[in-house]
Amino acid sequence: GRSKIYGMRLSFFLYYVAACGDAFFVVPQSAHCTGRPHVAVTPTLMVVSKGELVDAIAARAGVSKKMAGAVLTSALDVIVESVANGDKVSLVGFGTFDSKERAAREGRNPRTGDKMHISATVVPTFSFGKGFKDTCKKAYAESAQVSQLNGDTSPI
Repeated sequence: GRSKIYGMRLSFFLYYVAACGDAFFVVPQSAHCTGRPHVAVTPTLMVVSKGELVDAIAARAGVSKKMAGAVLTSALDVIVESVANGDKVSLVGFGTFDSKERAAREGRNPRTGDKMHISATVVPTFSFGKGFKDTCKKAYAESAQVSQLNGDTSPI
């Protein structure tokens, strides 16, 4: 049989994949299974595209995909503009977008080994919020319990 998402709504699944990079799939039972569904955690990184994120937002908020896309694009634009202007954007429970100055330094050309000057620059940063971290920890703990029930040695 085909693998399919088991027991999760698409919106939660997309949120979980975006947050932690893991996904649960029910795989077909094989001869060595004990009769209960075997849930495996895939170690491959899954990427949620902007379109899939828009679809999940539209479904959860009960708005059109066009409206969800416009809101997501606008929110991202405001965050980028704010950070580029030197402001900090804090979303409680999710995280904080900020910028950080990197001082000028001396580096080496990896090809030739010659010393070279690296100019000072400003780079964007992101710090995960407590709610975000707690959600990932909880999902990891649940996957570890499922893995132990299935006899797997590692949850990831």
